[in-house]
Amino acid sequence: MKNDAIHKYAALVGVLAGVSAIALAFYIHSAQPKLGPSWHIGVLITSPRLLAAMGVIMIIGGILTLWSPAPGGLLVLVPAVIGLVYCYNHEWTRIPLLKIWATPMLLGWLAGILAGYALAKDIPGYDEPPDYGDVLTED
Repeated sequence: MKNDAIHKYAALVGVLAGVSAIALAFYIHSAQPKLGPSWHIGVLITSPRLLAAMGVIMIIGGILTLWSPAPGGLLVLVPAVIGLVYCYNHEWTRIPLLKIWATPMLLGWLAGILAGYALAKDIPGYDEPPDYGDVLTED
């Protein structure tokens, strides 16, 4: 597979993760705005707000993956990890939260894997045997 194609797939999956997060945030806001307790870190962080912010950051990371897979992949993965921490910190609503947040988190992880694969294709290999020329040959 060509390197440009891997960058495009990683970007596409990252943007899809962000779009699905924003769409699910609107769904949660309309169906169950109190799904999961809120976090009080200076401001009130509710589940729909966190999911929408996570989606915006994932879209930016997916677009950035086209040019540089390392920071783009990190910008897609970090919100997915924060969302996973949010889900597991709320033990009474863990399963309903995971049902909603599963799609953006899995797509975020897949985008991160593809970004890592694109980064591996970008970096030239250095583990080839050295060429010593005629030094080791005996006449």
